[in-house]
Amino acid sequence: MKKTILIGLSLLTVTTLAGCGNSNSTSKGSSPTKTEKAVNKATPTKKKTDASSVPTDANHEWFFKDPVFYAGNETMTLTKSEVRDSVEDGQKVLVIYNTIRNNSKKEQDPSNFYMVIHAKQKTDTSNVQLDTGMVKMNDDGNSPLQSQEDNLQNSLLPGKTVETVLIYSLKNTNPVTVEFSNADFKTIGTKTYSVN
Repeated sequence: MKKTILIGLSLLTVTTLAGCGNSNSTSKGSSPTKTEKAVNKATPTKKKTDASSVPTDANHEWFFKDPVFYAGNETMTLTKSEVRDSVEDGQKVLVIYNTIRNNSKKEQDPSNFYMVIHAKQKTDTSNVQLDTGMVKMNDDGNSPLQSQEDNLQNSLLPGKTVETVLIYSLKNTNPVTVEFSNADFKTIGTKTYSVN
C-alpha cells in the first residue's frame, strides 16, 4: 500500500520536475538510539561544488556535483549521513541529511526528489533498490527526525530552504550507492556511502 501511494505520488509529481527543467531537536525523555556514521564516497570524477556557483533559479541543466544536486525547480545539498536503528527490530536505516531550496516562483514538493534519487545495495545475488525506511521511535512514540521528515512532505515556498532527510532501509552492511537522475530519469551522478 505504501509503495502504491509513493508510486502514485511520484507519477503525479514527475511532471512538476520534468516540466521546469535541521532542526536537530530531540524530544525529552527519548531513549538513546545507537547511531553510526556513514562514510561518504562521491563519484571520483566529481569535484565539490562551491555554493556560490549553484544556480538559484530553475533555468539550468540538472547536475550532481557532490554535495549539490541541482534539479531545476529545487536544489538539494547533502550535509551528512548516519546509520540508525530502524523502526523494524534488528534492522538499520541509512539517514541522509540535506537541505532543499526552492528555485522556482511557485510552491514545490520536496518529496519529488524520491523520484530521481535511488539508493542501491548489493546482496549475494543482486543490486537491490532500497525501500524508504523509518527510524526507531523515541520512548514517547515520536520520530527523532520528525521535523525533517515533515519538511520533506510539506510544500516549500518560493526561494525558501528547509532541512530534510532521506531514509533508506538497509539490506546488509555492504556500501550503498545513491544514484541521482535528471528529468529524463538518466543517471547523472552517484555517491557511495559505507554503512558498516
